[in-house]
Amino acid sequence: PRLAAGAHGGPVPRRVAALLAPPTARRGPGRTAAALLLSCCLATTAATALEATTDLHQAVETAQAATGR
Repeated sequence: PRLAAGAHGGPVPRRVAALLAPPTARRGPGRTAAALLLSCCLATTAATALEATTDLHQAVETAQAATGR
């Protein structure tokens, strides 16, 4: 059986071939540095949120103790 000409051409098969092809070039150190910087920002944000949650919890416990609950 013959395959239709449209089955091997067009944008979709080219995209699939591009995704399956090995990478052409390595990315520079700038991308690695940016990823490291974003990871540090994420860790700092998480630590700050945890600290704020702890402070809020302590404030609520202090307020409940002051009212006698």
